[in-house]
Formats: sequence, C-alpha cells, structure tokens
Amino acid sequence: MMTGRLAFTALDWNAEALLADLAALGWEAVADASPDVWLLVAARADALLAHLPDPSGPVDAPVLCLADAAVESALLRAGAHMVLPLSSGTAAVAAALSLLARLAAPADRALRVGDLTLHVDRRVALWRGRPLALAPLDFDLLLLLAERGGQVVPAADLRVRLWPTLAPDAPGVADRLAAHIRSLRRALGTAVPLHTRGHRGYQLGVR
Repeated sequence: MMTGRLAFTALDWNAEALLADLAALGWEAVADASPDVWLLVAARADALLAHLPDPSGPVDAPVLCLADAAVESALLRAGAHMVLPLSSGTAAVAAALSLLARLAAPADRALRVGDLTLHVDRRVALWRGRPLALAPLDFDLLLLLAERGGQVVPAADLRVRLWPTLAPDAPGVADRLAAHIRSLRRALGTAVPLHTRGHRGYQLGVR
C-alpha cells in the first residue's frame, strides 16, 4: 500500500489515536504545505468547509474528509475528493489515503464520463469519488465502454479488443464476454447502468 506525507487537521474531534495508527503504517505527518494528501477530521461539516480548498482553483494535494455521512455531498461539492464516515477504521482510512496519493501522482491519464472517472494509468475507477472494486479485465471492459461516451459498442468490437489473439467468433469467446458483462454489472450496481442493446452490443448508461 502506498504511503506518503500527510497534512492532518482535526477539528472538534480527538483523532490522536488515528494519527498514531497511520504513522505506524508509514504515513508521515508534515506541517508544511507540500503533503501528498490532506486529511481533515471534524464532527461538524461547517467546521470542515472553511478548511477545504477552492474547487475552482489549483489544489496542491487531494483531500480526504472524515465527517458525518449526511454531509458527504456538501463536502464533495465544496472541494473534498473523498468523504468517509467518522467511524471508519484505520484500515479504511489508510486505503483511501493510499488511493488518493496514487491518483495525485504525476502521469495519470483520466477519462471522465458523467459521474464516472477512470484513471487509466493507475487502473482505478471512481464513481462520484468512490472507488469501484473491479477485476482487471472488468476494468478493461469498462474503459472500452467509457471511451465511446455512452454510445452502443458492438459485442464483436469488445471481443476483438479484449482478446486480440482470438477470432471474435471463436468458441467460448462470446461466453467470456457475457461473463465479464455480468461481473461488471455486479461491480457497478445501480450507480452506472450497463445496458444490453439487443444484438447490437452494450451501452454504458452514464449520468
């Protein structure tokens, strides 16, 4: 798991134990203005809002907030990159920090379609800032669909791109694609509908 330099601010909340646990995992708390990730913790959303970066301006590091889940949308609109509940354990916080640090590293190519963001080089998919758990080939399938921006992608095209060494009509290839379509649908849930368009192919329902 990636670690790095952590700028840490706790407002009206005692987070000393969390900070100690993160330090034990390799996160270095820094007081200067060049962290890899900002971590803001507060019981009240209004306390955090004043500490978030301006979303319309440059941001030197991604921001993770630990706060009441009821104010998640407000914090994301105000500039937070990810919001976790205050009750989140150290493992969940460390995983989120690692993800944000990787996404903020240089040379990351991002593809955005609606509320879906694919970080191509790091092979990370986010929906409204939340990571999606995808198998490697499911990520490739999602990327192929997202690259067409919500258009119908013929099944034959997907088979050629996913299994270039096999003929599209080779035995078992259609079944492989159908299995990965089912797997991807399970991972996306209702957040990003994946439509079957008759015999024409598949379409990502982005919004």
